[in-house]
Formats: sequence, structure tokens, C-alpha cells
Amino acid sequence: MEAFAGGVADSDKVFNGLTSAIDDVLSNTSASASLRHEVLQMAVTFVCGISQLSPGAYFLRHDLFPCIVTTITSPDTQQFTFEASLLLALLANFHKSDAAKLNPYLRCIRETTNEELMRKICWAANFAAAAVVRAYQEISDDSPPTLTATFGSFLSALRLDRALAAKPVDPPRELFKNQPIEACVILLPLFEFLHGSATFRRVFAATLTVQEEEKTSTRIASLPLTLLSLSSYLLSHASSSSSPRAIAYANLAMNTLLVVSESDEILAALCQDTQDEIRLCRQRQPPLPPIQPPRPPLCALLDCCILWLRHNLHKKLESHCYLTCVRACYRILWYLHREHVRLEYHWQELWRALILLLDFLASKLDSLTTTGGVEQLVQETLLVVDFALCRSEQILPSPKAVHELVYEVVRSADVFRKQKTLLDKLAGPHTSASQKRLSGGQTRASQALSNIAALAEQYEAKLRDAGVRSANQGLRAVAKDIEQDGLSYGADLHGTDDPP
Repeated sequence: MEAFAGGVADSDKVFNGLTSAIDDVLSNTSASASLRHEVLQMAVTFVCGISQLSPGAYFLRHDLFPCIVTTITSPDTQQFTFEASLLLALLANFHKSDAAKLNPYLRCIRETTNEELMRKICWAANFAAAAVVRAYQEISDDSPPTLTATFGSFLSALRLDRALAAKPVDPPRELFKNQPIEACVILLPLFEFLHGSATFRRVFAATLTVQEEEKTSTRIASLPLTLLSLSSYLLSHASSSSSPRAIAYANLAMNTLLVVSESDEILAALCQDTQDEIRLCRQRQPPLPPIQPPRPPLCALLDCCILWLRHNLHKKLESHCYLTCVRACYRILWYLHREHVRLEYHWQELWRALILLLDFLASKLDSLTTTGGVEQLVQETLLVVDFALCRSEQILPSPKAVHELVYEVVRSADVFRKQKTLLDKLAGPHTSASQKRLSGGQTRASQALSNIAALAEQYEAKLRDAGVRSANQGLRAVAKDIEQDGLSYGADLHGTDDPP
């Protein structure tokens, strides 16, 4: 107030004049595009600078949503959609946690049905997200392997200086310390619109269908596919550089994927095969199995979850982002079960990633920098594994996939045995209302763990009696037993309602 208005007494006059001037210029389609662009940039800079301080309240009193929409939809200023949508998202986040009902921008995002506006934002977001992906790829080429590249790698491996290398290694982390580039901020308006607007979710999903119909050699991938590609890079490199900025963007990306997984309309579109290649990050070892199109983009969404689960297990654990990831996996599995969709996918990679998380938490709990949210994370991860086992025959595409799931649980029996000790160690008094709800979740998680442990012990005994000595023999023995007697599992804890 002092810096901009010279004192509190003159603040109303100064800041009301500022917001009115911004509105007048951005609404004036007769003004030059360069002038409107400069005013838009000034507004973005000012709103970023004041953050959550009191001058932001003047932007709530003077609703700039109509002039921002005019900027985005006008032919001479539509090229500034990136900055305009960013301004809208910044204003929507002013005191969002404590005064969301008073924020007119959140209400406008929720209520607007202007599909032209939505399409322009999708267009700008797609180009910005693609630029972020290219910046990662320019640092380290992670193109999918081809016959020529594979042969070249083989010849390279014959060099004396590489002959003794045990396995491929990750690129140096320092290379990614400045990533992602600034264009990644487009995730903020994308999240706000996906979270708040049913119309935007419909337009977002429709871009997949439109792109499939417009087959040209020069077009770029549709926004949902670009978002998945971008998320894969953010989630793979989030904690590798120890950058709070990179972790913040990864959290935003994961929350965006959770919103996507909560939308039946978007998931229905993602379940349809696409011929487009979805470039997912392969810059961290081990890379995901390469899959050639066509395949449903929903597979890439699950791949993004696997990348986060694999590559961010550190002492300073981002437990809340892990919890978001596990919830996204749960909702996807729930959707597949409810809609009777049997997704062809490398499911073993997902089961291994979830079990790896449980093993890490049980083994490293005492050395974690923070344990906030770890109890709930363990509980919800156990419930995901329990749900997959309980509904496996309705979710998984083949008996082989069911056998592989059961075998992964059996071979990790020791990990699940550790979870009982872990939950006991994390448990504390539950007195408040929120803690009582957590206690209820703890009871379900304990029941889920009992189901999983009983299954693991049952097949462990059978494999031991059969004298199994290798993984292949174990998988064949599990498959034979399930084919003969069926899969006998514990109580169904999941009911028929959608997950919370």
C-alpha cells in the first residue's frame, strides 16, 4: 500500500483507478494489440508481485473476467492467450483456501459456457506444454528405441571405455537443474479450468476426437496427450535436482492428473485407442516398456503414476504428492471396474511400483525427514492393492494378468508382513473428528492387509511344498492353482459407491 499508493488513505483511489484502467484497455477492441499486450503483461507482473497481499482484494472487487475473455477471443489479441489465461488463474488463486466463495473468478470459471474461450485456452496450453517437453528432450535424447538406434548402442557398448559398464545410467542431474522452463506455468490455468469447469472438461476430452478425425502429417498431438507427455517429464525429474520449483510443478501436474482421473467424461475419451505416439520420459532408469500405437492414452496416465512412484523415493518424501498419485491409481481402477473396461497394459509395472513404495516406507521410516501423511499413504496404498486383488477378474484383461498380480503379491510377502509393524508404529491417539475418520480408514487398511497377507501366506505355502526354485516356476505354479481352484480372496471392503 505504502509503495504504490503512498499510504492507506489513498489506496482506494489508486488501486481502483489501476483496475479500472486495466479493464478499460483490455476491453477496448479499438486499442492497438501492442498496447493491450503491454497492459496485460503489466497486470500479470503486478498480480504476481503482490501475491496474497491486500492489494489483490481490489482485483476481486473489480471483476476483470469479461475483459480477459475479450482478450482471449478477439482475433487481434488471441495470440496473447497464454498471458491472459495465466492472469485469470492467478486471480482465481487469490486467498483461494480461505475465501473461495468470495472470489468472482472461481465462480466465473465454474459457470462460464463459452466454448470458444475454452478452445483457445486448450490451443495455447498445448503449444506451451509442448515447448516444455521439447526443452527436456533437447537436454537428453530419449527417443523410443529403433532397430538402427539399438544396433548403434550395441556397437557403442563394444568400445573399451564402455565395455565394463554394468548398466545404463541416468543423465547427470545437474543438466536438469533449470527445468522446467517458464512456459510450464500454463499448468496453473489448465488445472483451474479442469477442476472448476464441466464445460472445459468436455472441450478438453473432445480434442482427442477432433485430432483423430483431422489426420495430417504436420499437426501436433492433442492437449490431453501433450499433458501426459509433460507430466511424465515433470514427475520423473521432480526430486532429482532438489529444486522446490521442480517439486511444486510436479505436485501441480499430479493434482491435474487426479482431476483428470475423477472425470468420467475424460476417462472415457482416454480409453479409446489412439494412433498418435505419446512421448513419455525415458531419461531415468529403468525406463518403461516401449509400446507402439495404437493404445489407449489411459495407459500413459498410469505410466505417469509409475514414474512418480519409482523415481521420487527420497528421505525428504513428498508424501502428499504420493498420496495424490495413489488416489489417481485407485480412481482409474475403480472406473475400469465400474465400466467393465479390461485395459491391455503392463500391469506388473504398476504392482511393482506400489509394492516398492510400501517397502521403502517400512524400511526407511526412521530416516525420513518428514513422516507427515505417511500413515494415510500406507493405508490407501494397501487399499489399492486390496481392490486390485478383490476385483482382479473384472479389471484385468486376461487370466495371465491375474496370475502375475497374485505372484507379485506372493513374492513380496515379506513387504506386506512389515506393514503391520509399520502401521502399529505410525498409529497414535485419534480424538478429533478428522482423526476419528482416519481411524476408520486404519480399520479398513488393517482388514485389507489381513486379506493380502492371507493370500500371500496361502500361496507361499503351496510354492514351498511344490519346491519352486525360480520366478518362472513360481508363476506357473500360481497360474495352475488358480486355474484349478479359482482365486479365493478375503472380504470385499470396497462396496459399490465411488471412492471418496
